[in-house]
Amino acid sequence: MELQQPGHQSYLHLIKKSREILVDLIGNINCLLENLMNCGYFSSEDLEIVLQFPTRADKVRKILDLVDSKGEDTAEFFIYVLYKVPEAYFDLTSWLTEIDFQPSEQIKSSPITNNDPVTLYSKKIKQELCCDSRFVRSYSQQEELMLQETYVNGVMELINEHQETMGRVNDLNSLFDDTGVVNEEGETTFIYGDAGMGKTLLIQKIQNIWAKGESYSEIKFFFKFRCRTFVFFNPNTQLTLKDLLFRYNCHPDHDPEEVFRYILKFPKTVMFTFDGFDEMHSTFDLNNIPEVSLPTDTAHPAALFMHLLSGKLLKGSRKILTARTGCQLSGKLVRKRIMLRGFGMDNLVEYTRLFFKEPSVNMRVLSHLKANHNFSSLCSIPLFCWIIFKSYEHFHSVNESHEFSSSFVTLTDIFLLLIEVYLKLSTKGTNISQVETYRKGKETLLLIGKLAYVGMEKSVFVFDHDTITSLNIPEHYLKLGFLRNNDCAENDSVEFFHVTLQSFFTALFLVIDSGSDTKELLKYFSHCAHSHQEDLSPNLFSCICAKKDKHGDPFTNNDHLQFVNLFLCGLLSKPKHLLLSQLVPSSILTLKRKALKQQLFKSVKIHLKNLPRSSFMGYSRVHALTHFIWMARCVCETQCEKVGNLVAKGICADYIKLSFCGASSSDCGAISFLLNQYQKQIALELDNNNINDFGVKELIPCYRKLTVVRLSVNQVTDEGVKVLAEELTKHKIIIFLGLYKNLITDFGARHVAQIIRECPSLKLIKLGYNQFTAKGGKLIAEAIQKSTSICEVGFSIPFQQL
Repeated sequence: MELQQPGHQSYLHLIKKSREILVDLIGNINCLLENLMNCGYFSSEDLEIVLQFPTRADKVRKILDLVDSKGEDTAEFFIYVLYKVPEAYFDLTSWLTEIDFQPSEQIKSSPITNNDPVTLYSKKIKQELCCDSRFVRSYSQQEELMLQETYVNGVMELINEHQETMGRVNDLNSLFDDTGVVNEEGETTFIYGDAGMGKTLLIQKIQNIWAKGESYSEIKFFFKFRCRTFVFFNPNTQLTLKDLLFRYNCHPDHDPEEVFRYILKFPKTVMFTFDGFDEMHSTFDLNNIPEVSLPTDTAHPAALFMHLLSGKLLKGSRKILTARTGCQLSGKLVRKRIMLRGFGMDNLVEYTRLFFKEPSVNMRVLSHLKANHNFSSLCSIPLFCWIIFKSYEHFHSVNESHEFSSSFVTLTDIFLLLIEVYLKLSTKGTNISQVETYRKGKETLLLIGKLAYVGMEKSVFVFDHDTITSLNIPEHYLKLGFLRNNDCAENDSVEFFHVTLQSFFTALFLVIDSGSDTKELLKYFSHCAHSHQEDLSPNLFSCICAKKDKHGDPFTNNDHLQFVNLFLCGLLSKPKHLLLSQLVPSSILTLKRKALKQQLFKSVKIHLKNLPRSSFMGYSRVHALTHFIWMARCVCETQCEKVGNLVAKGICADYIKLSFCGASSSDCGAISFLLNQYQKQIALELDNNNINDFGVKELIPCYRKLTVVRLSVNQVTDEGVKVLAEELTKHKIIIFLGLYKNLITDFGARHVAQIIRECPSLKLIKLGYNQFTAKGGKLIAEAIQKSTSICEVGFSIPFQQL
């Protein structure tokens, strides 16, 4: 029926004409009655009359009768309530549009109370999320840190389908805009990054700004899930979508059916966050997902999760999915792909100011960060930065003259420091040495280490009460700070505050447990060995790997095992011998160190020997892939030149290509340590990584050997180019310099021109897509004209502003 309201038509007449529609579509009686009562249009007697009717339809009819008896003002207010509370009367949206309702100024001044179940549930979610996200829970339960006092955005880059950067995300409000969309049909914003880059903290920040009303105002419902949740479901578990949403988030207090009906009708008002996709594994076969025809159908929770991601359920809802780098997700599902790059220098300065409130301490820390590029590189990873700052904060509180180490700091060093801090906090033995602290804490370290190892063996990261009891772990050990309560499982359970800490304790256990032989010590190296199969495109959800069969680990991403190997190398290094000899006989440490040294040499040699080669510029080029970076990290963690020399002998190539490997600035320190032991000149390609200026500085020890330096698409700025100019002009062996698509301005152009002028062997240079203007372009052009060696210059587009 077409409804129009001519100027002379009354609201009473309109309600009479639409009586059938209103009786059918008005569901929320209470909201109407409350507002009619509050504004004086209905009396208490009217209320009693309406409520005596048994059915909803009869109640609506009586309300309409009473409205009709009270006149035009009551009729207009009645429609105004329907108009102002769309959550309660969404079925009448088209009717309200058709009648083109325009309330009078007098009616607009009337206050409207919204007691609709949808609105009340939205408020409840906001209240709970506001409370849950107020404090940082990503690290330790030893203390409560305010999110707003500790959170700093890191570098976030939009990545296209070819893994190339398309620019930065500067604001969390832009996560769902049209910038950087790779697939219009996709529904998921896929955020990924290496371990410790702050993915979980980012999710918490998004939850917090929505709950406080600072962003995403169009979203009414926010459902958060940790992918680990799906580990706890029995393969035979069957749930409806409504069960999954309301049982594993907060439950509506009023009319859940009506709330769910609203969610189904308006999925664009719903946001989901799924954190830790790489940690999701299940005995449920995710390669054989049953269809879910209706949102009311039952299915396994993992199947519901996958259908939400794909848009088969609640199509149009917003989804954010996080995972570690390397975890594959079908391009069909992805709308945007965002990579977390960690802290740039500006982010690091901001985080330092938040962490160290005292100006003198803040300045001291910033000075050390600027003076020590090894330190800055480690601190570019938020988790490691927190550990370093936390350790310094503790030791400075005990001794105000305490300073950061001026020597090279490894990842093992900072985890050993963190554990020392927590052991001292638990015993209040703040004045004893590190060696004595570890000696007294031996039993604690063995038991916590055994728990970590048992979990690592089974790819389990959450431990129930039975597991804790079976390992005879005392209750007070659970409160030291290494473990925290888990919020995924329905029973009492705990988890390490970060997977990387579980990896560290696993390695520590394998080193200090006298019963662990060298075969057991080295077994994760074979688990992490590169296979050509890894280069093949995985299937849609292969990173979930439901079938735990003989084909390997249930995760495509095995960083947690790689970290075990890395920490083994650090713990078995000679500088750690004195400390660990308090926990295990020296002879056992020596035996295990020897076995590890041989394993590293074997791993590098086999890895590089089996990779395909190509001829490039007269070099034998090998694409070494991410596994090579992990081995370089392991070698660097030993801080032993003899180990480096031995492993470097296994490098059977003179051109190492490491493009698109996710290498960070701290990885450059590891690569530099290894290549510095190589006896000949070598070419190094690091295009499309996360190197930045910190990484350029980390490579300083090996520039004397590098004939090719390719650092394109790596956020290198003028500061990094200045370092390159200083080093490359000192050694003068550079043949090919790649700096395409970085952040170099006219100031940096002077350093580029210096390299061109003073390096007589330089033949090729790539500089396109930087931030040069005509001024910088002129400097570079003049240097090229005078060069007798340059034969190719790469500029894909004209200089800016030319």
